[in-house]
Amino acid sequence: MLTHASALEIIRDTELEQFTDDVVSKLLKTNDLKVEDFNIYFIKSDQINAFVTGGKNIFINTEIIISANDYREFAAVIAHELAHIIGGHIFNTRLEISNLSNRAFPIYLLGIIGMITGATDKGLIGVMVGQASVNDGFTFYSRTQEAAADQAAVNILCKSEIDGKYLINFLNKIEKLEKHNSIDEQSYRSTHPLIQNRIVWINSSLNSIDNCKFNGDIKMQERFELLKAKLHGFTHPYLETEAVYNSSSDVDLYATAVSSYFQGDHSKSIDNMKELIRNNPTNPFYKELIGEIYFANNDYINAVNSQKSAIELIDQANDLYFMMIGNYLLNFEKKKQSLEAIEYLKKSIHLNSSNAYAWYLLSRAYAQTGSIPLANYATAERYFISGERQLSYEFALKALKHIEEYSPEWYRSNDLIEILKKEVSNR
Repeated sequence: MLTHASALEIIRDTELEQFTDDVVSKLLKTNDLKVEDFNIYFIKSDQINAFVTGGKNIFINTEIIISANDYREFAAVIAHELAHIIGGHIFNTRLEISNLSNRAFPIYLLGIIGMITGATDKGLIGVMVGQASVNDGFTFYSRTQEAAADQAAVNILCKSEIDGKYLINFLNKIEKLEKHNSIDEQSYRSTHPLIQNRIVWINSSLNSIDNCKFNGDIKMQERFELLKAKLHGFTHPYLETEAVYNSSSDVDLYATAVSSYFQGDHSKSIDNMKELIRNNPTNPFYKELIGEIYFANNDYINAVNSQKSAIELIDQANDLYFMMIGNYLLNFEKKKQSLEAIEYLKKSIHLNSSNAYAWYLLSRAYAQTGSIPLANYATAERYFISGERQLSYEFALKALKHIEEYSPEWYRSNDLIEILKKEVSNR
């Protein structure tokens, strides 16, 4: 396994993605850009860092959220990274992650145990442990670009009615933390200029703005506290989470439900989640998590019912939610549930055609219903996404022999063959 110095462990989670999208949308409300224009990746790491690479790719370490006390500190970090992209900065960098989708796959924040079930293909290890190779460390910014990004970030925050002082608050927090801890080569400080210099730049920008003092959004803060607790339970040791979140509040129950889940104490997780659901029956993320726990305990009926409820409650459609329920349904190993799984998995892929694990599950679903040509087609798509060009080509050829002529899958199989023919023949 690659070490932290040579790998990025990419994670995906619906609650994390939707909250971040809401923050980014708020930051872009006076800009022509939209959240869909950016690729935002989350890295499971205990280091406080965020950076951008070529294009519109933003990478955020989970510890950024855990270390922040207020959602506006998180928003300030994102504003800074957005400023780099909007400013068109060209980085003097020893790291460039290109074509990420061909080099790394996500692990799923609360789906690791469930997703592995039934995955007999050793190649799927790459799907479950999402790592992108890194050769030489993290991005290093020039002083000029960093100063410009800090000043632009203040403008973005103020125009979004977020108090610009939260960027300073976060930088002060980093400095205090680093005084008590050894500085790692991947730390925020090592990839950015001196914090005190940055604070001078930010204060200068704030002084030039008439008014950048705004009240916070109480609901956003409540959502942030829950997300932070969830991430703590996922990324920090069990005993640490139990020590930090030790009350009976909803936030603490959420954190310990997650930590207990990974510790193997599923009964405690279920008890916590049932209480949370009683307190807030319309929270889709609670339903999702309890469904995960049921699934880990082979209680497929309750898992499916909980996930269906989560899908009904969530504000916007999400590929992960459809993927997860598809996985649950497949484990019944009955044709009726497999046909239902196909419909959900198609919805997942429609929302995100680069979700390699959804393609894998779809191939399983087709095989369980006897549709082998379609299973071959779905496998060709999965291998295409993972960069296994030869295997993709071979499965597309297999699919084309027996797939229904002029169907969407027939056309796509032909497309894959044409795309891959030259590449495969040159090997």
